[in-house]
Amino acid sequence: MRDRKGFTLIELLVVIAVIAVLMAILMPALRAAKELARSSNCLANQRSLVLAYTMYAYDNDSRIVRGHVARVDLNRPMWVLPPIDASGAYISGTPLLEDRIRGIKRGAMYPYINDHEMYHCPGDNRYQTGAPEHQRMYRSYIIPDVLSAGRKGFHSWTEARYKYFPKKLEEITHASLKYVFVESEFQNPSFNYDHGGWSFAPWIDNRWVDALGTFHSKSATFGFADGHAEKYKWVHSETWRIFIGDLPISTLQPAAGMNEDWRWCWERFPYLDETEKPR
Repeated sequence: MRDRKGFTLIELLVVIAVIAVLMAILMPALRAAKELARSSNCLANQRSLVLAYTMYAYDNDSRIVRGHVARVDLNRPMWVLPPIDASGAYISGTPLLEDRIRGIKRGAMYPYINDHEMYHCPGDNRYQTGAPEHQRMYRSYIIPDVLSAGRKGFHSWTEARYKYFPKKLEEITHASLKYVFVESEFQNPSFNYDHGGWSFAPWIDNRWVDALGTFHSKSATFGFADGHAEKYKWVHSETWRIFIGDLPISTLQPAAGMNEDWRWCWERFPYLDETEKPR
């Protein structure tokens, strides 16, 4: 008999089938491991941001840094600036990645961090694949707009609520239960950066005003005032669909005021009037 010098077609098909089965088994585990790594990195970023936020307040008579990001009056101490050129002027057209990073580095919090990568979630790939081009964001995090640090009247529906917005770090009581950073997936064709702060107005009804980021699988991370960070998995499929754009942002959630995701965000919202919070 002749020596066999290769595999038969049947043997090759069996090997391919075994490899396919192994890949089918391993891929979910690999995806889960990759997501775990992204989440861990993102949570570390949030903790670093909160630490810098706190250190800024300690150095400024407990005053919190301005969370509202504006493209005017760039000399005010905002936590980050919008995209700017080398001269420090706002870029109204299509900024480069370096312009976005330059705005981060010129922010009031940056001296306490000194690493622009801490402002970017590894699961956020908008600066690589975002469309349109002028909205290819890099910064993944945003401060709730009630922490605008003294900016009154930025929304007509907040004017009467201004007295409930913290102005100093010491006013954010129950710090372990109040987030000061969230993930944002801002999309507004009129802006080339994530402007303002994250808007959420539970005192009106149980709609979402601004979407939260979708950088993690049906969940989001939050940085809390005491320095810790949490990953929260959305309970309701409607919440995730709203944030990824499958449902309108103005969708009224089921069981007004009792949606678990909306309620979770409201209970931990850095708002001074605790009597209005759901019990």
